[in-house]
Amino acid sequence: MNGAELKHRLRHGLRARIVLLTLAGALAPAGVLAGLSWTGIRSFERQISNERQQIAAGVAASAAARVQTEMERLNQVAAALGGRQPPSRRARQAILREAYLRSRLFDRVLLTGGQRQAPLYAPAARPSPAAAFPAAIPAAAQALGSGLPVISPLVTLPDGRRRLYFFVPWRSWRGSASGLVAGEIAPASRRFRSLLGIAHAAPGETIDLVSREGTVLASTDPRRLYASSDHRHFIGGLIRGQRASTGTCHTCHGGAVPQRVQELMAFAPVSPLAPWGISLHQPVALAFQPAIELQKQMLFWLPLVMLLTLLFALGAASSITSPLALLTRRARRMRAGELETPIPHLGSDEVGELGEALERMRLDLKRSMEQAEQARNELETRVEARTREIGQLNRELRAREALRAQLLQKVIVAQEEERRRIARELHDETAQVASVLAAGLDRAGHALPPGAARAALEQAQNLAQRIIAGIHRLAFDLRPSVLDDLGLFPAIRWYAMRDLAPRGVEVHCEFDESDERRLPLEVETSLFRAAQEAISNIARHAQAETVLIQCMRGAGAVTIEIEDDGRGFDLPSAGLSDGGRGLGLAGIRERLDLLGGRAEIESAPGEGTRLLLSAPLGDSHE
Repeated sequence: MNGAELKHRLRHGLRARIVLLTLAGALAPAGVLAGLSWTGIRSFERQISNERQQIAAGVAASAAARVQTEMERLNQVAAALGGRQPPSRRARQAILREAYLRSRLFDRVLLTGGQRQAPLYAPAARPSPAAAFPAAIPAAAQALGSGLPVISPLVTLPDGRRRLYFFVPWRSWRGSASGLVAGEIAPASRRFRSLLGIAHAAPGETIDLVSREGTVLASTDPRRLYASSDHRHFIGGLIRGQRASTGTCHTCHGGAVPQRVQELMAFAPVSPLAPWGISLHQPVALAFQPAIELQKQMLFWLPLVMLLTLLFALGAASSITSPLALLTRRARRMRAGELETPIPHLGSDEVGELGEALERMRLDLKRSMEQAEQARNELETRVEARTREIGQLNRELRAREALRAQLLQKVIVAQEEERRRIARELHDETAQVASVLAAGLDRAGHALPPGAARAALEQAQNLAQRIIAGIHRLAFDLRPSVLDDLGLFPAIRWYAMRDLAPRGVEVHCEFDESDERRLPLEVETSLFRAAQEAISNIARHAQAETVLIQCMRGAGAVTIEIEDDGRGFDLPSAGLSDGGRGLGLAGIRERLDLLGGRAEIESAPGEGTRLLLSAPLGDSHE
């Protein structure tokens, strides 16, 4: 083959044209796609930065709202102290105690008078006035001088503890500043760290609450607490100007050899009142990991695609022949569903093998379609049979559920009837006999002269009176008449006040009594018994000061929530069958399970206990 013929074949040959057209058609879209992908990577990086900024702004907004709420609470205390008739010391303590109990940040609430700054109340520990908090805090003097609320920088106490203070001046009725209401915060406490609670840090990401001085006050990484930020001067300027910022920076990371790591940082100030900011840090290698991986894949796949495109073009050009047109037409007919016409023999070369393979595929496809049709018919038959079986099972299940409901009602009614019978016997027989015994002992005591015998009879009479009181209490516990007369919610209120108020426990009841319809007997009885057991557990074990009971009727269900601020317990280790409180909790769950309801228990040592009871009401009560 001479040079002219080779040149003519390269210019006008089918192989050359297919190769050139295939390469041009594949590489042009690949180049456009690569450009668009590169632009998309940059846009994706900007989107990641904007998302980090939004997260920082969201955390900052949440923290600002919490700070504003706590400051308003201190303002309410200051307003309550500044009347024409100053409240007594006990009233001041009550006001401060209420503010402390309602606070979600303060570890102590203090009241200071003038420059002496001695606390009148410190609910966390009641320390001596000298150890309450430092006598000279610049922020306290600033608040007294300006008459405006002030949040202090981080303060180091003489004993080494670190604290933050919220100061609000309180004024007498004449308008002069009489002292400060102060909220004390331990930055290391879980309460203060909850300011970051709405954020879920990504892998390698750190979320810091930073002061204007560049000190880390709270962090998702506990090791960074009280650390000095690498960019404290820059952050201080952003906080003073209340500006947000996003960008990359270099941060020193510890280790055997400190290294400077490039990080993506997003910052948002909290509020003008709180001189803090939210700072998000994440190594760029982690923050932009998807974009970096996509860049690597582009650099790997683009040359590979070019090579594969060239190989494909050469292969396609070498196999373009007239038999392919025949195979293409037959393949189109097969795709349209025409599988009866066989493919003729096309020789023993590669094209012939392709024709034979296509013929085998035609036969296999025809056989598969016939089998699929047969399987579809069999499946429809099985589905019909299974549908009938499921219908029968559903009917049996409904019948069993109805029988279970009837048995449940009979069991509860039988239990309550037995309780009524025992209560009546205790009241009508045992209590009467004990009363007669007490009266006889009284008469016998009066008949005897003063002395040891008469004193013994008086002791016996006192014991008989205690027996009578215990019998009456047991009879009321077995079946309180208030449950039959007034219903579930008043009965729970009565029982709680009877058992908890005499022990000095403050009981709060929040009941939805807008719907005056009575609940079904079995629902009222089971929920009352469960609440009765919970209240008894609080009285015996909780050592609580306050109990909140909420009862509400919703769509098709009634819910009772009982929460105390007692000592709590470790729920996993308590078990439900080890006697005492565990046995009572097991009984509560068994009662609710019988109703088809549920009992949820939340508790931890030192954090109180919360019990949620829920029972369905049925269609007639929805």
